[in-house]
Amino acid sequence: MQFNPFAALLRPRALGLAAALAAAAVPGLSLAACPSTGSRMTTLLKTVATRQVSVLAHRGLWGRFAGNTGIPENSRASLQAADDQCMDAVELDVKMTSEGVPVLMHDFNLGRTTNAYTAFRGGTKYNPMDNTGTNPAVSSVSWQTIQSLHLLSSDRSAVTGYFVPDISGVFSYFNQHHLTVPMVFDTKTADAVRAIDRLAQENFSQPGVVVAVKVNATLYPSERSFRADAPTIHGIPVFTTNMLASIDVPAVRANWQAAAPALEINVKQRNGLLQGQHDAAKQAGKAVGVFNALPDGPGSGQFYKNTGQCCYRLSDLYFSKPGVGSDTADERGDWNYLVSQGFTFITTDDPKGLIGFLRGKGLH
Repeated sequence: MQFNPFAALLRPRALGLAAALAAAAVPGLSLAACPSTGSRMTTLLKTVATRQVSVLAHRGLWGRFAGNTGIPENSRASLQAADDQCMDAVELDVKMTSEGVPVLMHDFNLGRTTNAYTAFRGGTKYNPMDNTGTNPAVSSVSWQTIQSLHLLSSDRSAVTGYFVPDISGVFSYFNQHHLTVPMVFDTKTADAVRAIDRLAQENFSQPGVVVAVKVNATLYPSERSFRADAPTIHGIPVFTTNMLASIDVPAVRANWQAAAPALEINVKQRNGLLQGQHDAAKQAGKAVGVFNALPDGPGSGQFYKNTGQCCYRLSDLYFSKPGVGSDTADERGDWNYLVSQGFTFITTDDPKGLIGFLRGKGLH
């Protein structure tokens, strides 16, 4: 019999007073409106017909977006907060340690979000503003060392009691605390994909109900190639404009579209360089997602670099290629733009705000 990841859904967890108070923090959210894990995953992947837009809480529900700067990004606390407040899904970032242990970490380096300076002789707290201090690459440090590090508060002013989670620990926590929020992992390497699929099989009877991964379209040219590494979890290919310089984007999009229910296609502006790919996927009835680019740096319009260093602006990433065209804007920070494009799932650091916005338009 063919495996159906939605044939069995996880049992809903009991919701107590604390969860009820948390649910009240999202306008219009009631406890009865919190669907099962499988129902939220099918809505995200649009394997059922719906007008609803799914919102993925990027890095979990953390910091000021959770109303608590003591909740670090990509922590068990941010996962718990997202579950408590009935988010549609979380998108958590994965990096690999020196010996290949997958851990939750947004940056390729440890300095911006952890007290990595305590693990190295002569270490000093990393300063993103001038790129000084201890900031080793995750891939250069062992899990034995990383598991002893504490995460910093979202404003980097304090060391919290939260440790850097590994994926195995995240899955154990999910089961032990009866969480129900679907987990989508942003992966950058094939070894991370293989590790997550293996750990999902070990921890869940129906891995595809609970777990999906985003993968760069440059990593896997088709859903079939992805399945060779991850036979039980869902793959969501991510397309960005800079990929126009390295792969045949229309061909890879068509390959994935033939088998996968969902694709993320980051059209930066109206009639932008990826508009045709977005339109083709939509016309084929696929779920099409986008990243809501909200600044996370200390200054207006600033984003931290993927090393943790400050900072860049979206205009620094405009793509241009003769015969292809050029980016002239990036409107992904504008919720009205995202709605006008008809995206069916949106990843954002401000999920509660976006949910309220979508509900005002009857889309959530």
